[in-house]
Amino acid sequence: MKDFDYKKADSGKIEQIGSSFCLEHGDGENGVIPDAEYDLLFDHLAAVLGRHGSFTEGHGADADFSGYRYVDQIPWITIVPKARVAPFTALAAALEAIQTAHRPFSVSFDYYPESLLVLPPKQVFSTFSREALEAQV
Repeated sequence: MKDFDYKKADSGKIEQIGSSFCLEHGDGENGVIPDAEYDLLFDHLAAVLGRHGSFTEGHGADADFSGYRYVDQIPWITIVPKARVAPFTALAAALEAIQTAHRPFSVSFDYYPESLLVLPPKQVFSTFSREALEAQV
């Protein structure tokens, strides 16, 4: 699948886009959403990531993806993938999670120094090249 809207962006621009998304789609001040809503999104994302690799909440030594539930209660969840996880795998998981979630949310992957941000419906902002994201998607 190569059906996504790609834009090359640096990390600073990705941060701005994610923050703007939260302000637009959050329920409260600074884009905050209720704990129960965030938990539904986080659990949904964790389940989808588990279908594309292994996932652990917190810092997982061997998991493909890891994330922390209680960082910010906003509709933007950041995941840390292991270096062995190809960006196209992360993108496929994010697209699936975003399209099947109960409300709009965004997912970013911190591949330091590279970044990948996915917004609904299929908007992709990344420091990776489009080719790196299309490889197997």
